[in-house]
Amino acid sequence: MAETVRSNVIVPDIFEPYIEEQTTLRNAFIGSGVVQPMAELNATEGGDFINLPNWVANLSGDAEVLSDSTSLTPGNITADKQRAVVLHRGRAFGSRDLAALAAGSDPLAAIGNKVAAYIAYEQQKDLLACLSGAFATALNGLTVSTEEAYPTASMVSGARAKLGDQGEKLSVMALHSSAYYKLVELKALDYISAAEMGSTDPVGGSRVPSFGDVRVPTYMNCRLVVSDDLGADDVYFFTPGSVASGEQAGLRSEQDRDILAKASYISFDWHNVFHPIGVKYVGTGANPNRATLATGANWQKVFNDKNIGMIKGTLNV
Repeated sequence: MAETVRSNVIVPDIFEPYIEEQTTLRNAFIGSGVVQPMAELNATEGGDFINLPNWVANLSGDAEVLSDSTSLTPGNITADKQRAVVLHRGRAFGSRDLAALAAGSDPLAAIGNKVAAYIAYEQQKDLLACLSGAFATALNGLTVSTEEAYPTASMVSGARAKLGDQGEKLSVMALHSSAYYKLVELKALDYISAAEMGSTDPVGGSRVPSFGDVRVPTYMNCRLVVSDDLGADDVYFFTPGSVASGEQAGLRSEQDRDILAKASYISFDWHNVFHPIGVKYVGTGANPNRATLATGANWQKVFNDKNIGMIKGTLNV
């Protein structure tokens, strides 16, 4: 038959890669370098959890004094494992023909144009839930605070001091827009070109005003990620790659038509992993929701503090 149907308008094998690419561009944490892909987290063989065996980061014990009368005492290295959880998410949207006629345009087409931003923000909420849970108990020693409503120089220095001689690797700060605009008001920000930051996306897709499309806001040598998905009193400091990502299946979309209701529908699903490096998820249920991800009892620390590239800060708001 020659009729034009919805599947002729949105072609999955073209539409899905485009949406995946746009989702990546709009994800502030991916754009900043905080989240980086890890092949071991691509659970293509199925399963609800992924185990990441690792050796302890540092060898222990003092060097021995060599002698021609005694032998060296062998030490050992111990193993542990991180455990990541696969997140299965999806959403459907629809519109009736009468709505399109009344509006003078196609609501489903508008939905298609906004899907990438929607998925990016939903993924960021899952990531932030993981961080909230990890810092609730397992990483509660890696926290700093300030009496101000914005991150002070003392707070940033305190965060770096938590990691000792690794502290200067903290180069990304995530904060709420209210704290961000406090820094703007104080004229405390510097702006570096996207080219200098090694990024073609000036603000990593975050919900920040564009500063000429080529300037990246920084504070005390930290690139800023601004998201209102964070609590107004929350600040996170990251080293690049401190969160790993993977996927069990790429973005999938399906379309359907209800001829009796004169309505069209489109659905999306994605199956990915966000894993803060240095902890393990110990919850028992598969495919946890955000409240479960944010529960401190579901996370345990695996690495020692200096090898975990994240610090959480609390503002006084």
